[in-house]
Amino acid sequence: MIKLGFHLSISGGVSNAPAYAAKHGYGTFQLFLGSSRSWHSNPIDKKEVEKFRGIVAKNNLYPFAHIPYLCNPSSPDTNVHSKSIEMIIENMEKCNALGIKYLVLHMGSHKGTGIKRGIPNIESALSSSLDAVGNVELLLENSAGYKNSIGSRFDEIGHVIDLVGKKRLGLCLDTCHAFAAGYDIRNPEKLDVMIEEIDSSVGKSKIKLVHLNDARYGLGSGLDRHWHIGMGEIGRDGFVNLFRNSAFSSGFFIMETPTNSQGNDSTNMAEVLSIISEAGRHL
Repeated sequence: MIKLGFHLSISGGVSNAPAYAAKHGYGTFQLFLGSSRSWHSNPIDKKEVEKFRGIVAKNNLYPFAHIPYLCNPSSPDTNVHSKSIEMIIENMEKCNALGIKYLVLHMGSHKGTGIKRGIPNIESALSSSLDAVGNVELLLENSAGYKNSIGSRFDEIGHVIDLVGKKRLGLCLDTCHAFAAGYDIRNPEKLDVMIEEIDSSVGKSKIKLVHLNDARYGLGSGLDRHWHIGMGEIGRDGFVNLFRNSAFSSGFFIMETPTNSQGNDSTNMAEVLSIISEAGRHL
């Protein structure tokens, strides 16, 4: 079964996100658990926790949380590294309170010190966080291949998972990021090669979430610029190809597409539903 949704705002309270998802008929959604621009956020009010859980249960929704972008577990800066661990732990604790099983995070940047230093940093951050908080699974999101980033290649993600010991670690596959990093998911054969790489280094079963985003710029650009589904460089045919592949015949798909004069959540959802139908899949 395919479940679709969007990254949603928590303005006015975290319970507004599942309320919006339920109103619009989504099967899943993603949210930040506080300000996306601050290292620390206020505790979630108990009434909001109860309301969130109630709406999710009543409407059979499946929530995912995303770590704020300040988090950089690969950082060589000891202060930033420590703050990143604190942020991961804080967000994991909030996930437990809200009944959210998965927390998505970017692996970050080694800031020019090299991947051989960056990977041990992220391994220690993930291990410390997982040891501190139970139940929540961390989903490592592939990066777009921008300068000094870690995780644009799936063997890097697999290496980190192996170092940590594969405990409560999975993969969040972002289609825009994969395309920007050089994986041509428009081509059926090349998509198969990417999936084989994921399976050999991470494991296909570790794909717990797909961020379904088109790419504003071309293949291998290294630029993390999401665009409207079917209107970017991946294009409609690329997404039809994706959904025709057995690896994506079911699962959770969340869009992080922009809202502007060229499209919004409604137009992107309509396009994805049409693509899924063309691919011969069903919700």
